[in-house]
Amino acid sequence: MLKYFVLLTSDLAATCIILGMLYSYFKHNLKRIATKTLVIVGVATVVASIVMTAVLNTSNPISKKLNLGYLTYMNITLYLIFAVAFLVFLVFLIPPLLKKTKKLGEIVSCVSASVLIFTLLFIKLPTVFAYPFNFDVADNTIFSTDFIYRFVGFLFGIALSILVGFFSYKVIRDTKSKMSLIFVYIEIFIQAFYYSGLAIKLLITRRIIKQTHFLFEIVKIVNNYSKYFIIIMLIVAVVAGIILIINNLKVTDEYSNPAELRKIKAKMRNRRRVSVALFVCVALAIFVLTFIDAYNNKEPDEAPVEECIDEGENLVVPYEYVEDGHLHRFAYTTEDGVQVKFIIVQKPGTTTYGVGLDACDICGDAGYYERGDQIVCRRCDVVMNKNTIGLPGGCNPIVIDYYVENAKIYVPKATLVEHQDEFK
Repeated sequence: MLKYFVLLTSDLAATCIILGMLYSYFKHNLKRIATKTLVIVGVATVVASIVMTAVLNTSNPISKKLNLGYLTYMNITLYLIFAVAFLVFLVFLIPPLLKKTKKLGEIVSCVSASVLIFTLLFIKLPTVFAYPFNFDVADNTIFSTDFIYRFVGFLFGIALSILVGFFSYKVIRDTKSKMSLIFVYIEIFIQAFYYSGLAIKLLITRRIIKQTHFLFEIVKIVNNYSKYFIIIMLIVAVVAGIILIINNLKVTDEYSNPAELRKIKAKMRNRRRVSVALFVCVALAIFVLTFIDAYNNKEPDEAPVEECIDEGENLVVPYEYVEDGHLHRFAYTTEDGVQVKFIIVQKPGTTTYGVGLDACDICGDAGYYERGDQIVCRRCDVVMNKNTIGLPGGCNPIVIDYYVENAKIYVPKATLVEHQDEFK
């Protein structure tokens, strides 16, 4: 659950801030037709993202033709379009130029804002909508506890991001026009810089452009501090809220009677409450991106390698060593000095055992750990069905030869030596 709470907050919080601020500014400072255009573009992009997700995550002729290279070039294009659209938006929405260009300026600003919304959503939403397709659980059913937990984390991340965007919208709505535009510019600039860095990284990786020291430094910043870009955007939203509070501490508007004064004070109080609500949501988002993320990524304790009986050509594990239903890890050190580990676990409700390497074909020698009654891959967090351990496929442990005799499990050393390359 925590994994998807973090992922969705990371994917959507910054996006929702930009959408909330951008929509708020257009709604309260430009003509109604511009606001309607942004809404139409946003809805159309959501629909397009759903279609893209369905195409990429179901078996169909189109998905088979789409490869990683195609998607990479699509992302490069979207990143660059976002950066260019921001530059156009930056220029034409400057109040003096907008006043001078009048209708043309509004049209260009509206078009560039629409492009910003389209690229911003189309970059993020297909990934977000694809997460439920990747809720890998042991029994592959939406009614399983694992699926429900992950879906709850998924929904929590979406809900928190929407709340951050909603209160950002409210704060910008009540902030003076010129000041609100500055915050819109700052938020979009941070996102544009980040996307430009990602585009440069992909262009260098594809050898479309040559790497220079300057470009390397940009890519390094984007790679090493991606989470901090989001946190900075959250903090900028908080600054907007702080300014709104400061501007609503004392009554400066004129009034002619006590009733008008009470109305003004009520409006100021509501603005302060909106800012506080934004602070709470931002604080929770930052907590999720830092402490919860660190906790979720904390390496689980690895079960110690247990002793077994060495009988010449075989390692022998009596049933009584492993009949408690928990994961047990054993190892054999080959003549090359490689420690080859294997696991044994009793299958639920039976007297049979699942035996396999502490490694799989997908995640290599990352190994497995025990979480409650579950066996989980340390690298990809996929939950193993204990009944399938010892069978090939998926993220299951690599199958090895063994035999059972007199309530003992015999694992040939030669079999372990054959698989030593998995642990080098």
